Amino acid sequence: MKSSKRRLTAILCLTALILTSASCGSNETPAETTAVNSDIVSDTTAETSEERISTGLEPRDFEGYVFRFSNPSNETQKWNHMQLTVEEADGDTLNDAIFARNRAVEERLNIEITEYESSVDKSESDLKKSVLSGTDEFDAAFIRGEKMKQYCSFGSNRLFFDFVSEVPNIDLSKPWWTQSANESVSIAGQMQFIVGDISLSYFDSVMPVAMNLRLVDEYSLGNPYELVLDGKWTMDVVGDMLKKTSADLNGDGEATFGDQFGMQGMSEEYISLAIAAGAKTIEKDENGMPYLAIDSMKFQSAFEKAIEILNQKDVFANIRLKKFDINSTTIKVFKDGYSLFFSDVLYWLTTYRDMKDNFAILPRAKYDENQDRYYSAVHESGAWLCIPLTADPERSGYILEELAAESHYSLIPAYYNNVLFQKTARDEASHEMLDIIFETRVSDLGGLFNFGGINMKLRTMGEKGDTGLQSYAESIRAKVDADIQKLFE
Repeated sequence: MKSSKRRLTAILCLTALILTSASCGSNETPAETTAVNSDIVSDTTAETSEERISTGLEPRDFEGYVFRFSNPSNETQKWNHMQLTVEEADGDTLNDAIFARNRAVEERLNIEITEYESSVDKSESDLKKSVLSGTDEFDAAFIRGEKMKQYCSFGSNRLFFDFVSEVPNIDLSKPWWTQSANESVSIAGQMQFIVGDISLSYFDSVMPVAMNLRLVDEYSLGNPYELVLDGKWTMDVVGDMLKKTSADLNGDGEATFGDQFGMQGMSEEYISLAIAAGAKTIEKDENGMPYLAIDSMKFQSAFEKAIEILNQKDVFANIRLKKFDINSTTIKVFKDGYSLFFSDVLYWLTTYRDMKDNFAILPRAKYDENQDRYYSAVHESGAWLCIPLTADPERSGYILEELAAESHYSLIPAYYNNVLFQKTARDEASHEMLDIIFETRVSDLGGLFNFGGINMKLRTMGEKGDTGLQSYAESIRAKVDADIQKLFE
């Protein structure tokens, strides 16, 4: 499998960023810069650059218009890079990429981009108040996916425009919009929320697995990258590895700190593995209407397989459980080499720069070898773009399209190189894995909307090893249907 063209664009853009930073005080040491330049030379001789695609929009002058974003702040959503604006260039590659991205669009369109940041709850509630009161305060906004149910309506209380039929100038087929994710959350042919390259949140919120390569060697587990590329990276393979590498190191007969685990992760893992198998808690009919699907053969099989492999005795250090509750000790289980796998949002891997053992970054496993592709679940806390009904959809659509396109060719390459390739991924093969992960991102309506409380209940069922999906589906179906119907009232 060949790496995507985006990787070379990342490398070429990083070259320009390094040269620019050199004149204004780069934070990188000469040794680091030399290593990066060596990689650039190596890669550019093997690949050709991705051709920049135009938005196709006619040039516009917005005469100094102040374009206003509402956005949850980084301080209250620390597991994402949330910022959309920065005050100035400061030599940090990602900061300067955001600054340069905004300046390029501002100068081209004659606008000023501003950002209203507050706590996640306050920014979203203030946005809703603004729309319901009819005050024109925001041109676009980002809200957390897990809040879609609270803010999404197709009826009389609708807050946002439909990107499919009501927002001119946005072409969702362009590479700067995430087609697989956007399609997964359309309802009745409408999309009030989309994701693309403007915000890094939907990148940071994807849920890969990290794998300790020292333990891979010690237990002779084979080459995980080859398993992925050969289509043999399956749930059964992962289950065998979990069992093989778990050990009661302190000899107390209990799964406790100081022991070795197959995986450190969250209760979300049960649903994420089902999604990785191509299943969904909520599917859509031929008219795009959601319906409960946890009693389908596909979801049942995948969910039961997830329970089978994760609930093997003492293999899973689940931080959602009280005995493994998040604290300074539990966070270090994988980092200190006491777990083969770590599963959480991608962002946390950026904090493992000083981890002694090398690790691989991998997509979540397929159900079996007959599955034709990988699916990478994105945590519901990732941020989604919307346009409030009080805004001008033609103007917002135009500016967002230009901003997303500019992000695709400047911000995202800097993110790939500075955050992922330099600070996170430990080898070239993980770069290719990240390409696969990002290209296969999907979201589940059940996780986002939590119809009938289904998302939280399935986590609990996974923890308890409860596979009674048929009876649970019957007990919850009316509530799920009612929650879906409320969207249209």
